[in-house]
Amino acid sequence: MMENEAEVGAARDDLVRRVELMESMIAEGRRFITRCGWIFALWGLVSLAATGWLFFLPDSNWVGKWAWPVCLVAGVVLTFIGQALQTREASCDESTRGRSVKAVWAMMSVALAIYVGTAMMRHYTWQYSYIAALLMIVGMAHAISAAILRWRVQGVVAAIWWAGAIAIFFARSRMDVQLVMFLEMGLGMTLFGLYAMVLNRSNDGGRVRKNA
Repeated sequence: MMENEAEVGAARDDLVRRVELMESMIAEGRRFITRCGWIFALWGLVSLAATGWLFFLPDSNWVGKWAWPVCLVAGVVLTFIGQALQTREASCDESTRGRSVKAVWAMMSVALAIYVGTAMMRHYTWQYSYIAALLMIVGMAHAISAAILRWRVQGVVAAIWWAGAIAIFFARSRMDVQLVMFLEMGLGMTLFGLYAMVLNRSNDGGRVRKNA
């Protein structure tokens, strides 16, 4: 009887350790997002700048052609500068889930670079389906990250991106498209980035609350 109780106790202790390890990995994965929240905020502002540029100068051929390329290059440069200035202590985690989430966003960035670059060369960026696909891709990265980290907030963000992609197909004018883009970049990118930055600061360098 005592042997059975000892085995049950050992199994229970092993289960507890496994659960604690899983919770720790999830927390470390979320810490990746919060520590890199400034990147979301930055790219949200970059996208808002390009969209606003087009909105306020709709009749300028130069702006119509170069607004996004200029802002995208500026965003890439600022991202590299920010990552170079970021201290090692504040860099992205190297836990299993941290690496998984990092890989998701890295591959999404590569896919977007190829997709956007090719569309710009072929002059297809005016199509509504092109913009909808952009929102779908970003939403998918958020959804995968949310599933890995079991983070409801990021799941809501993914839903916002997907809702925007669906709304693009019902847009009746370029003005409608620009309005959707403003909302997506404001809510799904900039606001989420600021939220992640606040979490990072308020939780002593990135300790994310379990039920955020």
